[in-house]
Amino acid sequence: MRTALTRAVRITAAAVMATTVALTVAVSPAQADLWQHTDGFESSPAAVWEFHRSGAGSGAFELGAGKAHSGANNAILTTSAGGWSGVGKLLTVRPRTAGHNTTCGGGFFVQAVSGPAVLNVEVIDPASWTYLALRTVRITDTVWRRHDVASYANGPSQVFVRVSLLGGSGPVRVDDMAFQCTFFSN
Repeated sequence: MRTALTRAVRITAAAVMATTVALTVAVSPAQADLWQHTDGFESSPAAVWEFHRSGAGSGAFELGAGKAHSGANNAILTTSAGGWSGVGKLLTVRPRTAGHNTTCGGGFFVQAVSGPAVLNVEVIDPASWTYLALRTVRITDTVWRRHDVASYANGPSQVFVRVSLLGGSGPVRVDDMAFQCTFFSN
């Protein structure tokens, strides 16, 4: 009796183990992977960042001026009524594998220099120059704050990320961009 009971327990345990292994292989959980790009204007900013403007807008790099959020360098944007200025860069998002969904987003640290400012944090599809994500922010103080766009799904492999200062605003400093994508398997 004892031998039969021990044998029955071993067979049951083996069957449970085999079923567990089969279910684990057949019904594996979704997996996620993360890609991230950061840039604080520290390494040759003029080689990778570009300024855009309309009307009386302008932009420049402050190199080693002691005004950056972190590190030594940042960008500064100015504008007046009727104009705008922006600083941005082209990013190549790590290629995604077929059958994987992506969610991407990011933002910048921004500081108003002397007064209220209104700006856009933008993610643009460079093939069509249309927004993938856009957030308009009103800044009322002179504290460095991070401003992010809402995330978007399954975008192109290249995106243009930019902060644009809108007309009639006081100057702003821009620093420490971070952009990331999460890849999910189905």
